Amino acid sequence: MNLARIFRSLRTAGSRKEPAQDGFLDGGRRTGESDNPYLSARRTWNDHAAQAASSRQAWQLLALLSLLVALAAVGGMVHVASQSRFVPYVVEVDTLGQHAAAAPAQLAAAADQRVVRAAVASFVADARLVTPDIALQRKAVYRLYSMLAANDPATAKANEWLNGTDESSPLKRAARETVSTEIISALPQTADTWQVDWTETVRDRQGVLKAPPFRMRALLTVYTVAATPQTTEEQLRNNPLGIYVRDFSWAKQL
Repeated sequence: MNLARIFRSLRTAGSRKEPAQDGFLDGGRRTGESDNPYLSARRTWNDHAAQAASSRQAWQLLALLSLLVALAAVGGMVHVASQSRFVPYVVEVDTLGQHAAAAPAQLAAAADQRVVRAAVASFVADARLVTPDIALQRKAVYRLYSMLAANDPATAKANEWLNGTDESSPLKRAARETVSTEIISALPQTADTWQVDWTETVRDRQGVLKAPPFRMRALLTVYTVAATPQTTEEQLRNNPLGIYVRDFSWAKQL
């Protein structure tokens, strides 16, 4: 067996190219293909369609990237436009009207225990007040409701107390008697619950005591709410620190 002849034939076969694999065009057809003009035209058209499709995909990708950049730019502009560019300043003047100090207004700090203590004491005093002065009684009721949220149990209890029987409604009681309160103490029981003790005095419309003063005690659950863009100016005036009563109960001390 002639091995040299076999190796030479294999080398020749490996170096030979298939006509269909040649990438060069010769007169609209690949080198080595048939001279049939229809096949050449089909090959030319296929190459043209492939180039057009490739170009279209490139432009589509470029258009998509441009759209994403435009959306990002618009979103950034909206975000920047939504930021407040006004910095409020607080200017303090003395009794002569002269400038004393000025500084940017800062967000209100969280209410400390002294403020909450005063708020719960005021809530009890307004809820128990009975006076023949209609304007004063109305102010007390408004202050009371400024510390009540619509969906809290305390609101339903306050409605029952203020609009209930002749023995509880201050407007009905004012026709025959007055009630004054003297706050004795307001002590925190937990982080949210306060105990308020007070002395209550009931007099008739002539100012005569109807009964000796008696002690009362209440438990109030409170919470704070920070101001939001939805907070109205009236709410800020009536309850600037956002202290609300979630629930309350009171009873006479024996």
